[in-house]
Amino acid sequence: MKQYVKVLLLLLIPLLLVASYSMWGGNWWLEKTDFSELKSVIDSWVRPGGEAMEVGADSTFAVAEVVTDSVDSVCTAEVEPAPMDTANQKILFFGDSMLEGLSRRLCDYAMENGHELTSVIWYSSTSQTWAECDTLEYFIKKTSPSFMVVCLCSNELFVRDLTERDKFIGRIVSKMGDVPFVWISPPNWKEDTGINDLIIKHVGEDRYFDSRHLELRRGRDRVHPTFDAAADWMDSVAVWMSGDSTRHPIRMAVPLQQRPRKFKQILLLPPE
Repeated sequence: MKQYVKVLLLLLIPLLLVASYSMWGGNWWLEKTDFSELKSVIDSWVRPGGEAMEVGADSTFAVAEVVTDSVDSVCTAEVEPAPMDTANQKILFFGDSMLEGLSRRLCDYAMENGHELTSVIWYSSTSQTWAECDTLEYFIKKTSPSFMVVCLCSNELFVRDLTERDKFIGRIVSKMGDVPFVWISPPNWKEDTGINDLIIKHVGEDRYFDSRHLELRRGRDRVHPTFDAAADWMDSVAVWMSGDSTRHPIRMAVPLQQRPRKFKQILLLPPE
């Protein structure tokens, strides 16, 4: 009986996510997507006792691919100035739940500057989650990004196993290969135990946006920034991404007009 209760609860999670999206305003719809190649993630969703949760081309309840259509209001490393890459980018944005607010505003910048955005939110994920499976490789292959943005490790601010986290972050950077990227640090609400220093160690200050100094209004959980605060956060990131202190500047002109947001967003269930 307990197994059936767990399954019912898991089925309710995507419905709650969809309900939260509906509160953001605008129109949305779900699309099926083929996850048949994503073997390690599917294997990781096997229940104790061998009962597997169905995930694949004929399922939309476990992983929702959402296209939003809504309207809203708009580092200090010593590096050699790099010329701005003025090409239209295919941006893959991946990480934890901090992406919820950031993705909306990044979409505004993408549409203003001719970029294409795909956002992958893996709820409650950590560096270990992304490092120990082929999820990132899958979405890199699926989207063929020319630029990547990471926002990860908010769930690891107070960890003690830094030696292991060091390895996980290194693996994630290795998975991204030669694709240019930036890593947006967690928006600390308390001092961390060293995870940000590990990120800097692997990506360098010219690919690391330091969010620790930002004063952001938080939601009810006192952890996640409100949508308005997340928009301000993304505005700060965008200025840095187009500046000469980042390793690979891209075009990030400020959005000048409101328009319906159109971007692809994939929601992944929390890992067990």
